[in-house]
Amino acid sequence: MSRRAVSPAASENEVDILGSLFTEETGNAIGRFKSGGANHALGFDAGDFLDGDSDGADGDEAFIALKQAASFRKGAANQKGKTAKKGGGFQAMGINANLLRAITRKGFSVPTPIQRKAIPLIMERKDVVGMARTGSGKTAAFVIPMIERLRAHSATVGSRALIMSPSRELALQTLKVVKEFSRGTDLKCVLLVGGDSLEEQFGFMTANPDIVIATPGRFLHLKVEMSLNISSINYVVFDEADRLFEMGFAAQLTEILHALPASRQTLLFSATLPASLVEFARAGLQDPSLVRLDAETKISPDLESAYFTVKGAEKEGALLHILHDLIKMPVGLPEGVEPESDRHSKKRKRGSDAPRVKEKPTEHSTIVFAATKHHVEYLAALLTEAGFAVSYVYGSLDQTARKEQVDNFRRGQSNILVVTDVAARGIDIPILANVINYDFPPQPKVFVHRVGRTARAGQRGWSYSLVRETDAPYLIDLQLFLGKKLVLGEAGAGSNYAEDVVVGAPMRSKVENNVEWLNKLLADSEDMHALRRVSEKAEKLYMRTRNSASAQSARRAREVVSSAEWVQLHPLFGQDVGEAENARAAMLAKISGYRPQETIFETRMMQTKGTRNEAAEVMRNLRQRITPRNQVKQEKASDQVEEDSLASDNDDANLFDEEDEDEIVTDDEEVNIDAGSDSDLEVTISNNNKTAKKTPLAWQDSEGFMSYTPRTINAAEERGYGVHSGGNFVEHARNVTMDLANDEGAKGFGLPTRSKMRWDQKSRKYVSRDNDDDGSKGAKMIRGESGVKIAASFQSGRFDKWKKAQRLGKMPRIGESEKNNGPNAGNLPTGVRYKHNMEKAPKEADKFRDDYYQRKKRVDEAKEKRIGRFKDGVGINRNELKGMDDMRKERKLKERKKAKNARPTKRR
Repeated sequence: MSRRAVSPAASENEVDILGSLFTEETGNAIGRFKSGGANHALGFDAGDFLDGDSDGADGDEAFIALKQAASFRKGAANQKGKTAKKGGGFQAMGINANLLRAITRKGFSVPTPIQRKAIPLIMERKDVVGMARTGSGKTAAFVIPMIERLRAHSATVGSRALIMSPSRELALQTLKVVKEFSRGTDLKCVLLVGGDSLEEQFGFMTANPDIVIATPGRFLHLKVEMSLNISSINYVVFDEADRLFEMGFAAQLTEILHALPASRQTLLFSATLPASLVEFARAGLQDPSLVRLDAETKISPDLESAYFTVKGAEKEGALLHILHDLIKMPVGLPEGVEPESDRHSKKRKRGSDAPRVKEKPTEHSTIVFAATKHHVEYLAALLTEAGFAVSYVYGSLDQTARKEQVDNFRRGQSNILVVTDVAARGIDIPILANVINYDFPPQPKVFVHRVGRTARAGQRGWSYSLVRETDAPYLIDLQLFLGKKLVLGEAGAGSNYAEDVVVGAPMRSKVENNVEWLNKLLADSEDMHALRRVSEKAEKLYMRTRNSASAQSARRAREVVSSAEWVQLHPLFGQDVGEAENARAAMLAKISGYRPQETIFETRMMQTKGTRNEAAEVMRNLRQRITPRNQVKQEKASDQVEEDSLASDNDDANLFDEEDEDEIVTDDEEVNIDAGSDSDLEVTISNNNKTAKKTPLAWQDSEGFMSYTPRTINAAEERGYGVHSGGNFVEHARNVTMDLANDEGAKGFGLPTRSKMRWDQKSRKYVSRDNDDDGSKGAKMIRGESGVKIAASFQSGRFDKWKKAQRLGKMPRIGESEKNNGPNAGNLPTGVRYKHNMEKAPKEADKFRDDYYQRKKRVDEAKEKRIGRFKDGVGINRNELKGMDDMRKERKLKERKKAKNARPTKRR
């Protein structure tokens, strides 16, 4: 039975099937199978299935048959009036047996909600927009119907399915899922991502693949370079669709979608999608079905979160404090992991002989999200200096290095993975324990994707976020987006960290100790000091370019930050520690907030009365002249209040004139206006303590006016889900007007239009602004088939050179038979690629090189193993003992030389 156990590293919605299958009911079913009941006609013997040594197709068929029999019995029980759990698994969706076998082998027992709703719609050839929180099985929701639809490899030329992913890691993970579900079929699948060999990908596309998984940039490059015809693709998936449409792929997606057939089936999936599909108009959806789940519970209920208020100079100390004291991260390499030098010294096996390494991260596995790649490099070096086992990944890192770093973390060879948002979406790392937001995310949906890496498939998880005062507006945006209660400081004692946004300060004593260690490290290490200096410059640029928070959150954040609870200890550290830490924090706040009114000159004059100090008098007169106007007004107002209070004691309270009554009514109106909604108030004019309220504009006729705002809309949620930076569709639509007088003018009739040229600092010349829309910034562009501008480097001629080197003739056309494609048809590499085992001897060591002794050691090892040119004993010391074969070869060589020298000379 152990061969059927589900790995603890199961991804997304894996459930232990054996625990649910082998119940008392299933045991009775097995008894009926052994006794040769009616279900024996299914064509298998239950004894074979129960035998632990048997494996293969028979066991899989038995496994599926047991599931079907269980569902049949549940249906029969319902017909008899007995109570039974509701059936309806993957068997009820009309999936073929081979795919059901792959699903059960993967560990899927019952479809998740997104799979239960989306798969039937997809199999009916409808366009679907699916939204569900991370870890809910969205990848399987579009891969399973794709495999069911394609079934087998087509002998006709032309790819049939295309899956677009925003990042290389997500595309690689999708490829893995597709291979697992397509096991037992001859479907061909290729991966096209940046960083890999372009020539190798030329070979992939000429081998007629059925499924293409790609990032938009590399796929468009191959399409233009190879002049690909993709009109045969009828199944298109946009994975993490909102990220694809917001990260600058507008030109690439427009060009790709223009070449796809209009009759295609289009699917959009993501954990964060807006309700308005107007933002995805360019995807070409046709009457789409919207499956929008988990809109209320955007993050996993098994996730617990803590938010720590820190100062900008103490972020590194707070990060070390969380790792040491909360996560209890062990120092050094994880248990059972050999040092890197020992791993490289051992000879690696290749091919099928190499043992499979299981992906099992450590129990302390933690992902740290940073803002830029410079922060990633700095934090990786810092945590390495602190003694932790660290891996790191960012966008511009070499593709091979990215794969190696992620694999090290997956296999438990490192405890910490420092990344940018490149790993925030879709990456499934099983049993991930913690997520740390070193830089607070500027958008609520980015937070949802970050923390969605943990607390998956029923596992518990924690997320820790560092919040500075400048990040407080984004924290308020997140709190409104999640719809949770904001709890500050001591008020969070006893709160549920999975249901509330609990904010507090870390332990100051621990943070200060880590800051002292950091300062000493920066003083001793020039490399660390340089890395931090670069990260500070990147921080300034990041702060200028990140999205702005809403104005309402900014106003509320000022009140939250100014409160005393903002600096109180987080209740996660306990109440006993909290009292001492809060008293210490209150004392420090008083000391740091103390601002004396007198200067040092005036203080000295007050101490020595009777003496005249010219400097003190100058400072006093200067303060009187430069006192802020607001302070003067407040002082006058306070004096006036005191005078009014004294006068009111002497006057009668019943004496009021008409002006006083009007003023009182006006004050009440102002209170009501402030309490009212923004929609009720269009214009408010205040003059001499009198307020006039205007009605909405007359052109908004209630009978003919059509509003762009949906009737039921959550502004905070839609803003968080918005695809375009800086607001959602409603906010953009509010600022759009239809100008019939001047269609071509950018600013209206009679106003100067925007200049069509701009100065490019890099090229030192004026360039057209038309290229700025697609992110080219003045680079050389060409017109694509759809009319948009794409990079001219996509037509480099490398495919023609590769085709000439491979001696390929004319490329086959869409619809032709695959057998006419020549001798290289269908040579798509599957499985482990062949690697030669030829061993070559290293070159002789050069004594003038720094690595002379290492190279000399390699040469000695080659001599000892008789590798390469040392195979026949050439170059080996003559004094050593020789074998019989060596002596025989050397004797034959001497005889040949002697026979050659004994020949008579030619006569002239």
